[in-house]
Amino acid sequence: MPKFWRTLKVEIVMSSNFTVNRICEHCGNVFVARTTVTRFCSKLCTKRASKQKSRNEKVAPMDEAVKKVLEAKDPDLTSTEFLNVKSAAKLLRASDKMIYHLINNGRLNAINLSKRKTLVYRKDIDKLFELPPAVQLKELKPPPISECYNMAEAQRFFNISEKALFEIIKRNNLFKFQDGWYTYVAKADLDRIFNPQLNNA
Repeated sequence: MPKFWRTLKVEIVMSSNFTVNRICEHCGNVFVARTTVTRFCSKLCTKRASKQKSRNEKVAPMDEAVKKVLEAKDPDLTSTEFLNVKSAAKLLRASDKMIYHLINNGRLNAINLSKRKTLVYRKDIDKLFELPPAVQLKELKPPPISECYNMAEAQRFFNISEKALFEIIKRNNLFKFQDGWYTYVAKADLDRIFNPQLNNA
């Protein structure tokens, strides 16, 4: 036999004995593939993969339609009686932090149903815009320094800690302002809280 034919015969034998490990695309098991393009370990996996592909092609359009409906669904916040903090922030185009700031300052009423469930009455949000601008400017005008306590003076006068003092100012929504290094609050406001009998005098 010519040398050429003997070489060709050896190459054909080596090609027919060629094996490679593959991972079945359906079941995920490792198997010895007969060719480099074999995708499944058995006829059963081939059949099941074909059925799965056909099923996915039918279900995909329906899933996409449902997704579009859910994404387009946006509740009418203006007609909702109670809003959570995120919805209130979305309605006012503000941040959650701003809503909590309004609640803590007493400008927006809220109900804590649980540690993570805070609801705001929808009508109270409308009331934020009912105050005339002129009145707002008048309220923000600080009183004379002579009619105010700075924080250190108030702590000594009422024998109260700094933390407790700020809690009272926050809880009662008292107006405070800063002048230089000091923060002031009106004497009349603190006297009214610490000495309520003065109001009846």
